[in-house]
Amino acid sequence: MINYENKTALIIEDFAEFARSLRAMLNEIGIDDVDLVNTGESALRACSEKSYDIILSDYNLGHGKNGMQVLEELHFHNYLKPEAIFIMTTAENTTAMVMGALENQPDSYLTKPFNNAQLRSRLNNLAAKKEALKPLLIAISKGKLNDALQLCEEIADSYPKYKSNVDKLRAEILMKKRQYAEAMSVYETLLEKRPIPWAMVGLAQAQMAKREYQSAMTVLKETLVKFPMVLEAYDLLAECQLKENEPEEAQQTLKEAIKRSPRVIKRQNKLGEVAEKNGDFESSIHAFKQSIRLGNNSIFKTADSYINYTNSVSHFIEADPQAVPRNLINETESYLKEYYKEYKDDKVSRMRGNIAEGLFLNHQGKQKEAQKCVESAKSLYANIETMLPGMAGLELAKGLRELGEENLAEDIIKDAVQHNFEDTRFLEEALPHLNDKSILEKGKQAHRLNSQGIKFFEQGSYDQAIDCFIKAIEASPKNVSIILNTVQVMLKVHQSGNGDASIIERCEGYLNSINNLSPDDDRFLRFSELLRLTRVIKQELNG
Repeated sequence: MINYENKTALIIEDFAEFARSLRAMLNEIGIDDVDLVNTGESALRACSEKSYDIILSDYNLGHGKNGMQVLEELHFHNYLKPEAIFIMTTAENTTAMVMGALENQPDSYLTKPFNNAQLRSRLNNLAAKKEALKPLLIAISKGKLNDALQLCEEIADSYPKYKSNVDKLRAEILMKKRQYAEAMSVYETLLEKRPIPWAMVGLAQAQMAKREYQSAMTVLKETLVKFPMVLEAYDLLAECQLKENEPEEAQQTLKEAIKRSPRVIKRQNKLGEVAEKNGDFESSIHAFKQSIRLGNNSIFKTADSYINYTNSVSHFIEADPQAVPRNLINETESYLKEYYKEYKDDKVSRMRGNIAEGLFLNHQGKQKEAQKCVESAKSLYANIETMLPGMAGLELAKGLRELGEENLAEDIIKDAVQHNFEDTRFLEEALPHLNDKSILEKGKQAHRLNSQGIKFFEQGSYDQAIDCFIKAIEASPKNVSIILNTVQVMLKVHQSGNGDASIIERCEGYLNSINNLSPDDDRFLRFSELLRLTRVIKQELNG
């Protein structure tokens, strides 16, 4: 029997009468601590301030964020504790809505109207499962993967009813630990008994991690024959097809997924990217337009959708000027105005907009107007305080080169390569556009020295480790990851009592050299923590 006395609940519902009815149902079940909000935005504020055990959210919440976008953002900000229960409720039952909601993995889905007995039954089942799995879910959320594997054995023995859930989590833990062969063994053992959608998808993911793309494609195609509504299988199949140089097939696969679930921004953006590379500009324009539309109120709204849309229109004009309807030109101008208004305070985004608009105008034969955009972009670049993200730098360099700014384009692409040398996906796309290839050898040398430094540190040879890291930075002084590695090891050397005060001064100098790292960069949190620790140690040394 589940004890609900100490449970907290949040109801997200814009229809006040139904919200009160839901609260009465929860009170009758035994939950007294129940909060009501009527918008997605107020729900997120509530979850940022209070940790709820149970959340019931309507899908349609009027203006603002819908229930799916609320769940997306709760996951994004880690506002949901591992054992929390999230149930989506709605009277709408269209395939597009249901599939879009389910892709964000609520714990359950209830179609209105439902009664107290139905809600109680659903909550009892979910709460019992979450309670049994709670130690395992918490261990995973804290990154204690070895402990989590041990808990898998214990929970499977204690709760045989949830063995399938434990098997799924065990395989996912092995994937996180990069023990792909072991994960494959778990999936294959399960699939010997019967076809299970998540096990087939998991097996394919393990094969992809081992770069066995043909094998993964076979599994994914079989999955889609048996379970055509498993949307993740389409995304993974498209990824494999791109790896195997089958871009037309990848585009078709993504289209099939979007027919079933059109409300996912990332999938629309991916379709747009693939279609554009295939020269199918009408499809890419449509996909990017959908991603702009879906971005309203979403945490996943980005400048990329607008920029990619505008660039696709430019390529369409370049390929066949006569085929471009006037209303598409007008629509693009309207989206650009919206873009500049939305990102008016972001210099990098404004610069990207200038270049995209410059190309758009240039392909229409409006060279003077295009040049004004170029001059605006150059002025912004001269005053940008943050480091350009790698892919944004590549995009800007390609656009500037096409608009006749060869020298500035080369400077930007060189900076981007040096800052992001370890990003293989970026490097593959960037290298064909880099004229000065000499920095590649310096980058390789720096990474060799970086690896040697890590090995020396692990062996306790601290002086040799630091020597390697210093030489690595000399070879590639703009590489963010090498600088962060160097500082991290130097701080550990100092804390172990094997360094002196000069190490801290050097760490601060290295971190100051990359203090223009954008807060949006994946490495920014690590940079911030190392800078904080460096300053704390420096303050202690200065007494």
